[in-house]
Amino acid sequence: MGAVSSGSIHAQRTNIIDARLAGNDNELLAEIGYKAELSRKFSTIQVFGVAFSIMGLLPSISSVLGLALSGGPVGMIWGWFIASFFILLIGIGMAELGSAMPTSGGLYYWTNYYADDGWKTFLSFIIGNVNSLALVGGLCSINYGFAAEILSIVVISRDGDFTITNGMTYGVFAACVLSHIVVTLCASSGVSKLQTFSIACNVGLITLFLIAIPIGTARSSTQSFNDAKFIFGNMQSMTGWTPGWQFVLCWMPAIWTIGAFDSCVHMSEEAKNATKAVPIGIVSSISVCYVLGFVICIVIGACMTQDVSSIVDTKFGQPMAQIIFNALGKKWAMAFMALIAFCQWLMGASILTAISRQIWAFSR
Repeated sequence: MGAVSSGSIHAQRTNIIDARLAGNDNELLAEIGYKAELSRKFSTIQVFGVAFSIMGLLPSISSVLGLALSGGPVGMIWGWFIASFFILLIGIGMAELGSAMPTSGGLYYWTNYYADDGWKTFLSFIIGNVNSLALVGGLCSINYGFAAEILSIVVISRDGDFTITNGMTYGVFAACVLSHIVVTLCASSGVSKLQTFSIACNVGLITLFLIAIPIGTARSSTQSFNDAKFIFGNMQSMTGWTPGWQFVLCWMPAIWTIGAFDSCVHMSEEAKNATKAVPIGIVSSISVCYVLGFVICIVIGACMTQDVSSIVDTKFGQPMAQIIFNALGKKWAMAFMALIAFCQWLMGASILTAISRQIWAFSR
């Protein structure tokens, strides 16, 4: 009798899942090994909205603009372009898995399915915990950004004569977390509608920014548009690192912004036609943020002052607030930062929704 390879034994022990043979979402979920317990209220656009809202393009760029500009316009623009390309490749791979096995557990379930029998329990346990902690960390960083943006409005209103303390920041942060808990306790139908609203808010904010900032710069008596050499070729290092390492560090803003696209996977068991909604949500959210984020970075590079250090070290505590202030003045800066903070709040509500589904699935 011929020897049987370990790979063959593993294949025999693994339930073969073929999404093409399932009649509907719940049949496929049963084939995966779970009973349907959640209502499927999320359309494809709303699944996209979860990830797109968490990415919250302009609020996210606002939160990390200081790091992006620490390498000058080159670090901000080309760091975004390169990092986003590799994120898209990862997203395409995740979309394939999300289409084949759409379950709220996502990463830890796929690990358990594909790993060797001797390692699958350990590896899926590690992946599930890391995924959960990463999402919680994402919520904390989003809400910290929200607190910084809210307090920057106070600083602008006081013409810089206001000192932000750690206690103030934590107080706004804690209030934000509590408000998210209240909102995400709503039924799935309400949470799904929140994603549609969030898409509209983010698209509207981006459109307003792309129109208002160039107009303000064109009308300004103190600054003018930068040339292409400055926008696409000015490299600086404001952190003490060599230019090469500084450029790599400038990948981080895009990596932080275009993150949590696995949130589409965590909404699988509430999505209609999940085998299509999940992969479309992942790839489209990354692609849209890739392109629009690149455009936003170019507009910032064109409209900002060439004294980059004055933006990074602004008394307002938010480089984006300083850029808007320079282009549009005090009142517009306050209004824009209020809108940015509101969209940042929507980011937190969306990621808490994804966290709750991930931890619920992991507890099964």
